Amino acid sequence: MKSQKFGIMLVLISGIMWGFSGVLGQYIFLNSTMNSVQLSIIRQFVSGIILLTISVIKKDKKLFSVWKSGKRICSFLFFSLTGILGLQLTYFLAIEYSNAATGTIIQFTYIIMILVYTAIVLHNKPKSYETVAVLCAFCGIFLIATHGQLNSLAVSKESLIWGLSSAVCFTIYCLYPQKLYDDFGLINVIGWGSVLSSILLEVTTGTYRLPEVPANIILLSVAVAIIGSLFPFVLYGIGIRILGSVKASLFVTVEPVTSAVLTWLCFKTKFVLPDIIGFVLILGAIEVVSVITFKEKK
Repeated sequence: MKSQKFGIMLVLISGIMWGFSGVLGQYIFLNSTMNSVQLSIIRQFVSGIILLTISVIKKDKKLFSVWKSGKRICSFLFFSLTGILGLQLTYFLAIEYSNAATGTIIQFTYIIMILVYTAIVLHNKPKSYETVAVLCAFCGIFLIATHGQLNSLAVSKESLIWGLSSAVCFTIYCLYPQKLYDDFGLINVIGWGSVLSSILLEVTTGTYRLPEVPANIILLSVAVAIIGSLFPFVLYGIGIRILGSVKASLFVTVEPVTSAVLTWLCFKTKFVLPDIIGFVLILGAIEVVSVITFKEKK
């Protein structure tokens, strides 16, 4: 029971940190010329270097093992490009094209995607409440995206695409890396993956120089790396290993709540009735599935 409570605490802290970092990202985009690619590079590189430094200090014998395993290197590269680079970049792109609350809410459809994955790939027939939850989530996305108007989008097409892409990457982050963690260590996998992702993103986009921005924006960018990547990715990874992905998803829903409240408080963002109904449908679907699954797994 103590380990369960510890896992819950880690996941809750992760969710709050992610929600707060999303709002910080929105502030940076609104008050500087920095874009999602540049912020993602800073976020991944800084957090990756810190994690690898921790591994060096601990004299972790597995520090370089990921590069010596020919059989697992492809799996590691796949996770780095999707579960780390893909997740962080698409999330900030969704925020850049909308706001922290909307981007986070759309991202959290990943929990529904996990259900679809288990039904199709693992051949676990969905229960009736799971089917209802999927329908509610899609209705929620529809309302947020269109405000009920079939001939127009209330949020930008880019925001919707990047938000759903972030949900796919989050699904991969939750389901894929457990074997990698067992083989090479969680800190090493996320550390090397973050550094590698930042370098690949820099090279492929030609982003070799950061924009000239005030010192406070640089400090906030580093804060995003620490608060939004370094701590929560490690803590959530540990939380999943203790609770499992479904239980963890129940408590990490504190993230969209944190994001929505802070977005409203900090930016005075106004949400109209269709937005609110959409948020409630998506969060309600997630909570119902998570709570019922949590009870069944006890």
